Amino acid sequence: MKKKNKRSNTKYPALDPALNLKTRTDLLDYDYVDQLSEKDKEWLNRFTEEYTHARFDHRGKKIQKSKEHIKDAYDRNNSRNRDILTRVRASGKLKDMENVKSQDMNILNPEEQLILKETIQERLNKKRKKKV
Repeated sequence: MKKKNKRSNTKYPALDPALNLKTRTDLLDYDYVDQLSEKDKEWLNRFTEEYTHARFDHRGKKIQKSKEHIKDAYDRNNSRNRDILTRVRASGKLKDMENVKSQDMNILNPEEQLILKETIQERLNKKRKKKV
């Protein structure tokens, strides 16, 4: 028998940022959920499970059925997992760059973004080497 946790006991777990991975919390900006009907909450929960979480084993009818939509969801999730800035932010190691906001990244050109990500990666690697 599978162990019950808080997420499995919640009616709409995909809509609660506290019950999701830290890499996804900034994608879950549903400040209007309390104004929705139960039917709309159910649909939004299923949509979030599929589109944001790339989970298709939820209860209820699937929204995205085509292989292209499913592949797109997996690709977005994998891309998010590979992104260095997202991983650093989720692990709470973004201390010396607290002022960098996601909109500030859009101001940088692609080369500057790459340099910034490489700098962050180098700093993380240095910290890991010190721990070993």
